[in-house]
Formats: sequence, C-alpha cells, structure tokens
Amino acid sequence: MGILKSLGLAPSQRDKKLKELVAQSYDSVRVVGRGTVKIDPQEVSRSDEFKKARAQAKAIVATR
Repeated sequence: MGILKSLGLAPSQRDKKLKELVAQSYDSVRVVGRGTVKIDPQEVSRSDEFKKARAQAKAIVATR
C-alpha cells in the first residue's frame, strides 16, 4: 500500500474515471479549481454532435 493511499490522498476509482472521460472529450476541456470545467464554445459549436443536436432542436421548435 502506498503512502498516498494510506493517507487517503490517492485518486479514487471515480477520480480515475473522470480523468479518462475528460481525456476522451474535447481538446479544450480543462478542469480547474474545485471541479470547474472550462471548454472552448467554438470547439463545441463546430462539432458534428452539436450540429446534429441543434438541427434536432430546430425541428422540435418548428413543429410547435
């Protein structure tokens, strides 16, 4: 058992999963401070996922 783990300072499984999630998302994603997430909005708006979601939202609004 490492010293960090024995002191309760080692990353938990949850911390490791969150780190992996951030690493697999947008290039500009940064976690700062106590969990604040910063991301470049232009990078998001250029993504195919965002464009698809925007088109779906427009279709929903147009039907009302």
